[in-house]
Amino acid sequence: DPCKAGGEAPTSTMAGRIGSCASAGFCVRAAVAGLLLLSVACSASGHEARPLGEELPEDAETFFNEVMDTLDGVVSGDQDAHRADVAGRASPVIYRGSRRADGEATNTGLPQGWKKYTDALTSQPYYYNEEQGVSSWSIPQPDLVESLPECKANMIKTSYTRCDYSTLTRSLDYYYHQECKKGVPLPPTVNNLPCNTTCSKGEFLPLGAYVCSKCDAGKYSIGGGYKFSNWEAMPDGMTTFCRFQLDADSDSDTPCTGWVLNGTYINSGDMRGRRLMDSVLQYKVDFYRAGTVEFEYKVDAERRWDGLFFTVDGEMVMEMQSYNFQYEKFSHPISPGFHTLEWVYHKDVAYEMGEDTAWLQSIQVVGTLDNAARCNVCPKGEYSAEGAEACTLCPMNTYADKSGSANCKACAGNKFAYPGSEKCQNAQPCKRSDMMMDYTKCSNKKRTRTYSFIEPKICHGGEDLPEPKEIDCAACFPGTYSAGSNCVNCPAGKYSPNSTFEGMSVCKSCPEGTIAKKVEYFDILFDKGTFDEYKENGIVGTGCAHGFCGTGGWRPLGDALDTGVGNGAVADIWLSLKVELETFGEVTFTFDKQSASDANTLQMYVDEEHIWDVETAQAWNDEDGPITWTTEMEAGTHVITWVYHKEREYSWMDDDDDDDDEYVRPASQGPDRVTISSIMVSGTAEGGAVQCLPCPGGYVANPKSSMCDACRPGTFTSAANPGKCTPCPEGQYAPFWASTQCLQCGHGTFSKEGSAECDVSPTQCKYQVSDGTAYDLRELARVGEPMWGPVVDMENSVDYYINICSKDHANNTCQGRDGVAVTAYACQQNQLIDDDFNDNALTVSLGDTMAFYTLDSDPRNGLIVSFQGGTPCSNGIKRSMNISMICDKEAGPGFPTLPEGATETEKCGYQLQWRSQYACPVCTEGDMEAFPGECSVTGHRPVNMVWKEPRKCHGGLQLPGVRYEECVAVMLDKTKIVLGAGVAVVVLVILFGAIIFMYFRNRKIYQEYSVLKEQNEADMELERYTLDDEE
Repeated sequence: DPCKAGGEAPTSTMAGRIGSCASAGFCVRAAVAGLLLLSVACSASGHEARPLGEELPEDAETFFNEVMDTLDGVVSGDQDAHRADVAGRASPVIYRGSRRADGEATNTGLPQGWKKYTDALTSQPYYYNEEQGVSSWSIPQPDLVESLPECKANMIKTSYTRCDYSTLTRSLDYYYHQECKKGVPLPPTVNNLPCNTTCSKGEFLPLGAYVCSKCDAGKYSIGGGYKFSNWEAMPDGMTTFCRFQLDADSDSDTPCTGWVLNGTYINSGDMRGRRLMDSVLQYKVDFYRAGTVEFEYKVDAERRWDGLFFTVDGEMVMEMQSYNFQYEKFSHPISPGFHTLEWVYHKDVAYEMGEDTAWLQSIQVVGTLDNAARCNVCPKGEYSAEGAEACTLCPMNTYADKSGSANCKACAGNKFAYPGSEKCQNAQPCKRSDMMMDYTKCSNKKRTRTYSFIEPKICHGGEDLPEPKEIDCAACFPGTYSAGSNCVNCPAGKYSPNSTFEGMSVCKSCPEGTIAKKVEYFDILFDKGTFDEYKENGIVGTGCAHGFCGTGGWRPLGDALDTGVGNGAVADIWLSLKVELETFGEVTFTFDKQSASDANTLQMYVDEEHIWDVETAQAWNDEDGPITWTTEMEAGTHVITWVYHKEREYSWMDDDDDDDDEYVRPASQGPDRVTISSIMVSGTAEGGAVQCLPCPGGYVANPKSSMCDACRPGTFTSAANPGKCTPCPEGQYAPFWASTQCLQCGHGTFSKEGSAECDVSPTQCKYQVSDGTAYDLRELARVGEPMWGPVVDMENSVDYYINICSKDHANNTCQGRDGVAVTAYACQQNQLIDDDFNDNALTVSLGDTMAFYTLDSDPRNGLIVSFQGGTPCSNGIKRSMNISMICDKEAGPGFPTLPEGATETEKCGYQLQWRSQYACPVCTEGDMEAFPGECSVTGHRPVNMVWKEPRKCHGGLQLPGVRYEECVAVMLDKTKIVLGAGVAVVVLVILFGAIIFMYFRNRKIYQEYSVLKEQNEADMELERYTLDDEE
C-alpha cells in the first residue's frame, strides 16, 4: 500500500486519486499512477517531488491549491508551451474509473460525454466521462482511454487520512492502485472514524472499525509498525554508505561497501585495514505516535576503540559496543515525528581485533502506524495462538505445511522434522552411529554399559539398541588414584603420570623447585547426565547464536560432544565452559571437523579474545583428520567458547533467485558437524597433577601447594638461581611482581638492596649536585590529579603530559588504548582524535624511570629531569624525554612548554622546557651576606642577613633574624697577648742591635775620613779616600 495512514488527502476525492507533491521540507504522497504528471507539476510550481510514504504539510489544502494552479496551467488551452511539453510524454494524465458525487457538474464547451466537477478537498476542477468511466484532471486523448483495462476489485486499495485534531476523527478512503476504467466502482468513503485508537501487540484495527481486535490463531501483529528480519533485499527507506574523517581515505583502491546483506542478517561489511571511518546503515521513518525501535545485534571488534553504536537524529542512544558474542536486544523509545535512525560501525585511527564486524539480525519499529490494519500470517513451519505478537517455530518432529497455522502436526512414526519444518522427512534406518553409550557408577570394580539413541532421534527401524552389559570399570585418569569405586585426585604437591587402578601410593612427591600443576579432565561432559548437571550449574552452556540450529546447540554423545544435526546453511553453534585457574595454565582439546564447505570453521574464544590460530590450523590440515590444539591462559576465572561457524554469503546485488530451504541440508552434501573428543585444562583449582614442572621466570615453587608464587617487588629470579627470589642490589630496583630482572636507577637517584623503587617519590624528590647544590621538586609532584599538560605540539600532531616524581596520576590523562592510564612519568598522545569519540587517541609512555642531570651552562641555574625506558619505537629504541628545568623566581610553579628548537632531538628522544621557581637550588648560608648597621650610643650595632643578588635559590634555609655586635675591636685572650708581646720584644731587640751596629760602623769610617782630610789636603789623596754614594 503506497499510501500509508496519514499525510494524504482523502483519496475518494480527485486529489486523493491523483496524488500530491510537497514544498521544501515536506514530501509527496501519490497514488501509484500519475507520478509523471506530478513531477511535471511540482517542477513547474517550484517544489520538490518526494518519495512515497513521507509526510505532508499541515496546510495541505493551501498547498494543493498551489499545485493545482500549476496543473491547470499545464493542461489549459491558453498555456501552449506547457501543453506542447505534456503532449510529448506518455500518459500525461491520470485515469481513474468511477466518479464520486463530491462536486457539482458544469458542461460548458466540453467534448461529448465529459463533465467538469470540483474536487471537495482542493476545490480544483476535474473531468469525468460517465460512459467511459474515467476521471482526470484534464480531458485525455480518446485512443489512450480505449487502452485502459477495466477496473477490478483487486485494484482497490485503502488508506486512512491524517487525523483532524479539531474533531479527533479521520476517514477511510478507497482508491485504485493502477490505471483503469469502468468496472467495479470505489466503495464510499467512511468518515468520522476516531483517530486516537491504538492497538497493542497481537491486535489490529479492522478497516472502518472503532475498536481493536485480537489476531486470529495463525497470525500475529507487532501493533502499528514494521519488523525487518529477511535481509535478502534492502528494506524500503533504508540506505547504507560510509563516512570518512580523512578525505584521502575515501579514494582507497578498495572502496567501502557499507552494510552488506546476507539473507538472515546484515553486517557492516569488510572493515579490515581501514581507519577513521564509519559504515552507516540509515533508516528515515515517520512515527505517527510514540513508539520504540528494537534490534538484535552482535559485534566483534577492537575492544573499546572500534564497534557499533546507534543514534537517533544524530544523538547517540546506545554507547559503542565492541564485543557481544551472542545476539543481544536493544530497545529505545521514540517520540512522534520524522526521525533518522543510524546504526554505525566505527573504526578508529589504528589497530583491529576479532572479525572487525557488526551484525544485525532483526530491526523492529513500532509507532510508524497508529495501528495495524491487518494481522500478518505466520509462514510455513511456524504457528501462533490467538492474539500473538510473533510466530513460534514448530517443535522437533512436528511441521506446518500451510501458512497461517494455528498448531503444528506430528510426523508419522517413520518420519522426522527439525524445528521450524514445513514438511517431514523420511527417517533412515537406525545404525550404531545413531546410538550413544552410557555407564553406571562403579561398584566392586564393575559397571554397566547401556545404550540409547542420540537425541533428537532422526532414524527409524534398523538396528536395535544393544542389551546392557556388565564390564570392568575404567582406569582412573592420570593425576588420580583409585579409592574403592571412585577416582580421587592426588594430594597437593604430588602427581601420578599414568592411568591406574591402584591406590594413593601411585601419587609421588615433586622434586624441590618444581610444582605438581593440577589438571582437570572435562571428558566427563560427554556423559549426558553430567552435561545436563553442568548446564544447570552454569559451568557449561550451549546454544545457537546465529542462524538456525537443528538441535539447539552441542550435544553429548557418551564418548564425545558434537554440534548436532539439522543445522542451517548459516549458523553459529556455540559451546562454553567456565574454568577457574589457580595458576598459569592451558587448555588442550582434540576436535574433528566434517564439512563439505571450507568456509565452515570451528572458532575458539578465551573470554573475549578470538584465538585465530585454531582456524589457521584447520586451513592447513590437509589430511582432514583430528586436530589437537593448546592455548595458554593466565590465572583466574575464564570462559572458553567453541563456535562452529557456518557461513553462506549473500549479496543484495546478486540476481540468484535460489530459494531452497536453507534450514535442511541436502543429504548429498555429506556429514556436516564438529566433534570434540577430549578437553583437558591445566593449572585448575580442582583436579590432580600428572607431571612436575619448573616455575616460569619471576616465580618460585611453593612446596605446600600446586602453585608457583610470584616474587615480590624488589626481588627477581635469575638464571643462576631460578628457584629463589633474589633481592635487587643497591642502585637497582624491581617495581613489579614476578620480575625476571632488576632495573637500573636513574642518574642522581639511588636505592637500597631489595628496593621496589628508587628514591624518587612525591615526598622524596630531591637532587644533590657534587658541589653541594641541592634541588627540591616535591611541590611539582601530582598524586591523584591530572598530569601537567597538555603541552600541545601542533606541528607533529601530538600532546605531551608530564608528572614529576609520581606515576599515580588521575586516570583521565595518559590513558592507553585499554582505557587504563599508562604507568609512566610522561606520555605522548596522538591528536588525531575522532569527532564522536574524543578519547580515541593513541598514547605511549615516554619513560617509567626518572633521572636528574646538571645543566651544562650553569649548575646553579637549573637542572635536567630525564624520563627513560618508555614504549619502544618501531626500531626497538625505547622512548625518552628530557625537560630542561630553568630557575626563574618570578615564574611560580610554571608550566612545561615546547623548546625553541625541535621537540624530537633524536629518534624517539624528546625535549621540553620548564621555567619554575622550583628549578632554583635550595637556599643555603652561601646564598646570604651580612649587612651591618650604625653603632649606637651603647657601643653596639645591628647586623642583618640579606640574599645575595640576583637571588638564585628557593626554599631551604630562611633568613635569620637581626643580631647585634659591639662597635670596638674584638678583645684578645691572655695567650694571644703574651704571644704578641713576645713577638714585639724580639722585634725591638733586633732593631736596637741593628741601630747600634750601624752607628759604630759609620762612626769608624767617619773617623778615618777626618784623619785623612787633615793629613793630606792634596786633591788626589782626597779622591782616593772619598766615599761613593753607595758607601
